[in-house]
This record gives sequence, C-alpha cells and structure tokens, in this order.
Amino acid sequence: MANAHTRSQRLRVSGIAAHVRVGAAAFPCQLEELSADGAFLRTDRVLEMGTMLEVDLVKPGGRKPLHLRGIVLRTVPGRDGHQPGLDLEFRLVPNEDFQRLVEWLDEMRTRAGQALAQLPGIASSPSEPIASLPPLETTAPAEGHEPDRERSKLMVQIKGLLLEMDDLHDRLRLRDIEIDDLRRQLSTAEQLLGRRS
Repeated sequence: MANAHTRSQRLRVSGIAAHVRVGAAAFPCQLEELSADGAFLRTDRVLEMGTMLEVDLVKPGGRKPLHLRGIVLRTVPGRDGHQPGLDLEFRLVPNEDFQRLVEWLDEMRTRAGQALAQLPGIASSPSEPIASLPPLETTAPAEGHEPDRERSKLMVQIKGLLLEMDDLHDRLRLRDIEIDDLRRQLSTAEQLLGRRS
C-alpha cells in the first residue's frame, strides 16, 4: 500500500475513460490527473463546489470499471486553450475499489519509471530526484563527439525539467486546494460565531 506522501501525488494520465454521474445526469470527461485521494477532470459541465458525484474509470481494453465517489473541491476555468475542469476529492470509496486504484497508480509509476530509465542520462530509479541529471555542457563538444548525441542529452535534460515542472505544478494545485478548503472552514466558523453572538 502506498504511503500518505505518494498517495497524494497526482499523476498525469491519458487513455483512461472517465464517466461521471451527478444525480440523473451522466456525461464523459477527460481524466487528466489522478491520485489515490482525488482527480482532475476536464469538462465543459459546470458543477458547484461541494457537489457529490460518482466517477467510473475504465482503462483501455478494460472491462471492469473502477467506481469512485467524490466531491467537487473547486472548478477551474479554461485557460490557454484548455477546457474548464473539476478538481475532485474522493470520498467513501469502498476498500476493494481503493486497493484497485492504488494498484493502478503503482502500475503507472512503474511504467513511467521504466520509460525514463530507458532514456540515456536519466536516473534508473523513479524515486531518484530529477536533480541527478547530468549538468548542461556549455563548452563546444570535443573533437569526435557526435552532435546528435549532444542534442539527445540536451533533450533528455529538457524532458527531466518538464517532468519536474509538472510535479511543481501539481504541488501548487494541491496547495491551492488546501487554501480554498481552509478559507471555506474559516468562513463557516465565522458564520457560526456570528450566529451565536
């Protein structure tokens, strides 16, 4: 079972079909990010914060959907050509479905780690920091070096930096969610205190 830190890390995903149900309404979404405690879905549907919903996730070629329940933490407006989206937190997930979700995430991490390990200059362990990439060479390549090899090393470093940027983006998104939740709790507490006085 994943620990609390790895459970909360969002993974960028593609190819997993997401079907959402809210009451009697049902609609497909594009699953963009997934973790053991939440997901980010791209959709034009506008749902209010706090809306409870059900999500079925289906892997390509999969027959049995992964059934999850969640609550909308916030809606994200569309920017830079992206569709609007919904940030979800999973709630009341049956243990069997939660175990399947953790297995999916572990499988995705393993595949991503194997793909990175096949690239030259990338750390072999997915847990190694991106900082272990070789430093950029600023001097001219030595005689006999192929320019293509230098170019491929540079591309690997760029991919590593993009992965690190994605991770930082995910952490920032989680912090935004935490801040929104704290503001909501503060507002509720202020309303309760106002009613009592």
